[in-house]
Amino acid sequence: MKQIYLIIIVIVGLGWLWFFPEQEEVTFVNQGPIDYDVIVIELKGEVVFPGVYHFFEPMTLKEILSYAGGLTEEADLSSLQLSETIDQDRNITILSKQPTPQTDIVKLNINQASFKELITIPGITETKAASIIIYRENYGDFHSLDELINVKYIGVATLEKIRPYLTVG
Repeated sequence: MKQIYLIIIVIVGLGWLWFFPEQEEVTFVNQGPIDYDVIVIELKGEVVFPGVYHFFEPMTLKEILSYAGGLTEEADLSSLQLSETIDQDRNITILSKQPTPQTDIVKLNINQASFKELITIPGITETKAASIIIYRENYGDFHSLDELINVKYIGVATLEKIRPYLTVG
């Protein structure tokens, strides 16, 4: 009888090990966030969907343009190298076959321009236009455009931006 109990215990023990083996301990290692090199491409001009695109691996110009929907019918292909591999941040402008028409700039006389006329000039805000008129009333007419540097809110950068639109005589 003892032998039968012993055989039953051995069989149950072996069955237990067979059907319920010891679990392996799995250790997870957190290495932190992975930094990916992002290539930022800004597409402008004759592209179906111009804008900023982010890529995680170098790509050819042809592949990048396909992500942007391709080129428009007016795109000039003569200056493009579609097989060029782009592997760093770039701004890409696709030119048009047809030259953009030059608009003639009408110059305003700074000594006679009204407030409404001054604010139509790109780079002149309402505050700058008011400052020009106040300066003109206090100190008289301008003798050269360089005198605009003395007007409040107008610096060198603003003066160079508005210079093509103004005249003194």
